[in-house]
Formats: sequence, C-alpha cells, structure tokens
Amino acid sequence: MRRLVILFGLIGMAALAALAEPVPPPGTSPLTPEAALACAAARYRGEALRIEERQSGRVQELRWRTPAGNVLEIRLTGPGCLFLEVRGVGQIEARILPEEDS
Repeated sequence: MRRLVILFGLIGMAALAALAEPVPPPGTSPLTPEAALACAAARYRGEALRIEERQSGRVQELRWRTPAGNVLEIRLTGPGCLFLEVRGVGQIEARILPEEDS
C-alpha cells in the first residue's frame, strides 16, 4: 500500500511539473538568447541575471533584475518578441512604455 501511495505521489508531481512550464502557442518559432535579451531590454529597465533555453530553443527563460533590485522571471518565444509570461514584483516600475522609446 505504501509503495502505491509513493507511486501516485511521484506521478502527481511529474504531472504538476509538466503543467508548470507554459506551452508556446501554435506558430511560434525558436528565439535566440541574444534576441530574447534584446526583447527584455526593450520592455524592462534592468539587466539579465540568467538566461535558459527551454523546449528545444522555442522558449527562452530569463531572470531579470530591475533597477529597484527586484527579480522578474520572463518567458519569451518567437517570432519577434512574444512574451509568454512575466512574473515578479516591480514589473510596472521597470516597464519601458512605448512613448519613452523616442
């Protein structure tokens, strides 16, 4: 009985891990790390702490430190700069608005 409980627990944890990583929408394409960094820098003030390739290069996951010292987790895909997810405190303060580009 105990083995069965452990087995179901492991299966449940694996299912949750699979659900935690966002699936890119259909029609997306790989995005290079350089392009992902440029996309994040165009949208948020700060600097990259780490970048990791996920799903065979279709998703780039960044940890981004804002000027206030907060850390954002950003997931991007291509073509272009498709932001799949941004999590963390300080997003609004770090955001570069379109009218600020000029």
